Amino acid sequence: MIFLLIFSEAFPQIQNYPVFALSGLIFWTFFSTTSAHIMGSLIENSAVLRSLAVPPLVFPVSQLMAGLFNLFMSFIPFAIILHFFGRLPHISDLLVLPIVLCFAGFIMGVSLALAALNVYFRDIGLLWNALLPAFFYITPIAYPSDLIPERMRWITEVNPLYHYINAFRTVLYDGLVPTAETWYVIIAMAFLSIVIGGYLFKVLRPGFIANY
Repeated sequence: MIFLLIFSEAFPQIQNYPVFALSGLIFWTFFSTTSAHIMGSLIENSAVLRSLAVPPLVFPVSQLMAGLFNLFMSFIPFAIILHFFGRLPHISDLLVLPIVLCFAGFIMGVSLALAALNVYFRDIGLLWNALLPAFFYITPIAYPSDLIPERMRWITEVNPLYHYINAFRTVLYDGLVPTAETWYVIIAMAFLSIVIGGYLFKVLRPGFIANY
């Protein structure tokens, strides 16, 4: 309601502002909540990991699956809102599924690194929760990207969240198919995130028990 009543007046150039805002907010919520839950999953289940021979990876994966379930449940009211504002279903909407898969891979990689580091340095959790609001405001979620000054446009280009949310909006808000360049970028970021996050998790795993 805040976005609808206040921000829609601030950006009158955006048609169907509620759809524009929600198409970003849904996936931002998926990123912020899922990454935070995965990051804390090892510490929260440390008693289980000390007493049972359970692979530590089980808990981050379970949190990712829970986040995906919540995301897909949020699509139900979102679809109703889309219909209310005159957005008709289109076959291209199915492209949301591979985009979600790429986004989930990116989140998993980042969160695995955070979870592993959080075992050794508990301030990582506090730091991440402090950084999340900053990521929200530098990502064009509540405002269009063309409002960003040209001299600061590079911040948007290096922000992975911008590319994923832009891909979602291209499908759900614009009703178009993302460009080949967009697909290359989001797939490459997901791959690199999983490789780097998985490697860091594997390297730090031997010391988990001693630092829980």
